[in-house]
Formats: sequence, structure tokens, C-alpha cells
Amino acid sequence: MSPDTDLDGEAPSPTRPDAQTAAALVGVLESFCSAFKARDADAVIRLFAPDPDIVVVTSEEALLRGPDDLRAFLRAYVRGPTTYSWTWDRREVCTAGAVAWLVAEGTETAATEDGERKHPYRMTLVCERRDDRWLLMQIHGSSPHPG
Repeated sequence: MSPDTDLDGEAPSPTRPDAQTAAALVGVLESFCSAFKARDADAVIRLFAPDPDIVVVTSEEALLRGPDDLRAFLRAYVRGPTTYSWTWDRREVCTAGAVAWLVAEGTETAATEDGERKHPYRMTLVCERRDDRWLLMQIHGSSPHPG
């Protein structure tokens, strides 16, 4: 083993989190996905910092800036005909002090009365640790286009 590699044979990363932090961030992702699938707008909102500068980028809507935009989007989603859910094949977590980010790659399912559509999906979360809790600051979701 070279001094420039870790036990997995990869170059060491100063942003690699400890196991507890990584599990906490994956927990935030899972909580967000579960609440969104359940159409529980209040549970989704509780995952975010109560800041005016939170940001959500969806693959279908314009940029959502702040809690008011997010609440309006969630109200429309809850009343809409499509339920979205995700399964993840890969998740990577990095940290720098009280900030952490997670990149997930997997599949989005859009379910309606007429059936389900599945396609590749990516989601990035940016969180800040406050009072022993990781809060969402930004989410960016996107569907990669075939090249």
C-alpha cells in the first residue's frame, strides 16, 4: 500500500466523513424521499433550514428560492396526479466542517393512475449541521439525457 492511498486503494480524501456522519446524511436523503413519496409537505419542510435562502432545483420546475416557493411547489405536488419516488444505486457523502453534501444516482419513478414511468435520476443535497441536526440548504434533482 502506497502512502498516497487508503485501505480501499483510493487516494485519501480530506472530505470523506466518518461513518456516523455518512449515515446521518443518507438518513436525510431517505427522510426526504419518504416524505415526498408520502406527499407529506410538512415533513419535507421540516428537513430544511428555516432560512430565506434555501434552494431547490427540480428536473421539471423553475428554481425554487426560499420557503415560500418550496411550500407553493409542495402544495401543487400534493394536489397533483403524479407521485414521485426514488431508488438509489450509489450515494456519496462528503463534508467540510458543518457543511456536507451528498450525491445520489439511481432511478426515479413517476406513478399516475395510468401506470409508472422510470428513468435514471441524480440528486444532490447540501446540508448544514446545526444543533446536532443536519438541515437541508439545497437540493438539485436532474434526469441525465442519453448522450
